[in-house]
Amino acid sequence: MTELIIDRPELHSHGQRLIFGLLTAALWTFYVYLLLPLATLLAWWLGYSTLYETMVVKHGWETLLGMLGLYATIIAAIGVVQILWALGNWLRFSGSRDRRRTRSVTVDSSLMQSRFMTDTSEFPAWQDSKRLTVHLHPMLPRIVDVVAG
Repeated sequence: MTELIIDRPELHSHGQRLIFGLLTAALWTFYVYLLLPLATLLAWWLGYSTLYETMVVKHGWETLLGMLGLYATIIAAIGVVQILWALGNWLRFSGSRDRRRTRSVTVDSSLMQSRFMTDTSEFPAWQDSKRLTVHLHPMLPRIVDVVAG
C-alpha cells in the first residue's frame, strides 16, 4: 500500500509547509476566538459566585465597611504626596530656573577660532545665514569648509 503524501511531510516543499503551518495557526486562532464568549461567560459566573459567597454569605460587606476609612486615608495620603511633589517641582523650576525661557547665548569668535582651528573672519556672515553646511576634518577637531546658503 502506498503512503499518503500527508503522512510524509518531507515530500512537501518548503513553501507548502509554510502555507499549511500558517493556515493551521490561523484556523486554531479562529477556533479559540469562537470559544472566547464561552470562556468569558464561565469567568463571569465564577467571579459572580465568588463575590456573592464572599460578600453576602460570609458577611464580607461588614469587613468592607470597616476598611473604607483605611482606604480613604490611604487615597488621601497618596493625593497629598502627589500634590507636595508637584509643589516641590514648581518651586524648583519656576522663576529664574525656568527651563522654558530662551536664553541668549553669546559665542566669542576667538573661542571658535581656538576650538575648531579655523579662520573666523566670515563668522558674522555665518551667524546671519539661515543654513550652513559645515565640513569637518575626518581626524582632527577642525572645520575644513563652511558653505553658507
